[in-house]
Parts: sequence; structure tokens; C-alpha cells
Amino acid sequence: MIKEAIGTGLTVEEAKAAAMLELGLSEYDDFKVEVLKTPQKKFLGLFGSTPAEVKVSVETKEPAQPKEKAQKKEKPQKKEKAEKREKSEKTEQSAGKKADAQKEASPLTESNLYGETADYIKSVVKALGMTECEITEKTNEEEIFFELECGDDYGIIIGKRGETLDAIQYLARMIANKGKQNYKRVSINVGNYREKREETIRALAKKTAFKAVRLGKSISLEPMNPYERRIIHTAVQEVEGATSHSVGSDLDRRVVITPVEGAKNGSYSRNPRGGRSGGRGPRREKREAYKPEIAPDRAPKSDMDGSSLYGKIEIKATAEKTEE
Repeated sequence: MIKEAIGTGLTVEEAKAAAMLELGLSEYDDFKVEVLKTPQKKFLGLFGSTPAEVKVSVETKEPAQPKEKAQKKEKPQKKEKAEKREKSEKTEQSAGKKADAQKEASPLTESNLYGETADYIKSVVKALGMTECEITEKTNEEEIFFELECGDDYGIIIGKRGETLDAIQYLARMIANKGKQNYKRVSINVGNYREKREETIRALAKKTAFKAVRLGKSISLEPMNPYERRIIHTAVQEVEGATSHSVGSDLDRRVVITPVEGAKNGSYSRNPRGGRSGGRGPRREKREAYKPEIAPDRAPKSDMDGSSLYGKIEIKATAEKTEE
């Protein structure tokens, strides 16, 4: 492999030294020198001078990297992102199917094995201002379930979109699995919030999936926890022509619902009583302009009719009487 460098300078030696410096050579190395331009001085002090140009070339023993290996090492970023997206999507969906299968296989039964965790949950609820709270514990081989009964005013325990309840559930999971070999999931529910939230999320997923198919574009949902994202993926699978995947990381991870390539936009009805349904409704007939009817026997009315009611006013006669 041959490396080349071109140096410039006021003299040939300076140009040669510049080229050698660029290649990292010394006087003891084996290289070739080619003078491209010789320096020229000013003519009569009027015209500018031109510097010298020297090309230095040297042979190196570094083998060139084959093109095939270089192409194999370079992997397109788009392909990597697509693979990561498919992998995360399959992981979430498989985790949701596994959780549903486990729920059906082993039902929850009442127990008192995790009293320490229940006491901790009571302490957190009391710290939030709830004086009374009863906890029912149910377990199976894979899950621990705590049902809270704190009266009718339990909104402070749930928090905005269940964030407070999720935080309590996370802390309870850490305590319940501390020092245990068999890891178990922990779920906390209050006021049937989990069931209501699941119904709301399923309805949102199907509605958004139909909208994505109809409009032919992707729609991003708000950030959700892994449990709620699994519900979204499961519900979207029931809508023909729609698919879903997750994007983002940590607390900003959300589900994006997209139409399947080649899916046809379905017809829709804007007005349930009729009207637009995948197209325009029937056109209305134009009404004719109103024309008043005129009686044929009636004579046209004149502006002078009724003038005799007040009589004729003589301007000149009135002026003579005034002078008298």
C-alpha cells in the first residue's frame, strides 16, 4: 500500500519537510520525492511569487481491509432498531400471555404468609391520612395479591392514573421478596380500581386501533407501566389490520399503534342516523325561489291615490295672506 503527501514551502526543502511531517517520516526512512513545482520569486517587485510543491510517497506493509468484511461489520442502524423493537414487543406480549395463563392455571387462595408486607402497606396508607384500612391477602405459586378496603374515599391511595398505588405496590414487592429464593409478583387493588382501569385501557386500545386503520397512520399513546402496555398489545391483536409496539425507555415508555401495510381503510359512519358512511349521503333537492301571486283583476295602485284627503296646498296664496 502506497501513501502519498504533497507539501508546499518557499523552497523545495521546506516543501519536502512538510510532506515528510504529514506522513511521519524521517531522513532514515525509505521514500520517494517528486518535485511538482519549483519556487519563483517576484518579478521586478510587482508580481507575486509561487511556492514550491513536492510529493513524497512511501510504501507501507499494512494490508488493506477486504470490502466484504467491512460490509459485514457495518450494520444498518434501522435494522438494529427494528430488531430491538420486535424483540421488546414479543417480550411484552409473551409476558402478558404467560401471566394470563398462570392466573387461569392456579387460582388465588387466602393466606397469612406475608403479614409483614401487609403491615407495611397499612403503615403507608395511614401515613397518607387513612385511619382505617383492612387488607385481605391471597396467594398462589406465582403471585401475591392484597385487596385493600379503606371506605369510599380511597382516591388518595390510587393517585393520578394509579401512580401512588403503583408506587406502594413496588415497595411491597421489594419487602415480600426480600431474602426469598422464589420470586413472586405482588399486586395491590383497592375499590376494584384495577378492573375498571383494565376495561378503560382495553376500550382505548380498540378505539385507537380502529382510528389508526381508518386514517392510515400511527398513533402514540401516553406512557404506561408494563402491565398496562401488555393489556394494550392484547387488545390491539383483536382489531384486524392493526399492530402495536413499544418505544421509549423507563418512565417514558409508551405504546404506538400502527396500521398493517396493505390494510384497507374501513368505512365509517359519522352520523348514526344516516348521512355520511364511507362517502357522501344523498343530495337534497333544490327549492324554487318564492314568487308572490298577483291578482289579475286588481288595478295597480298609484302613488297619488288619497291626495284629496288633505287637499291641494297653494304656496302663493298663503304668502299673500301673510303680507296682509
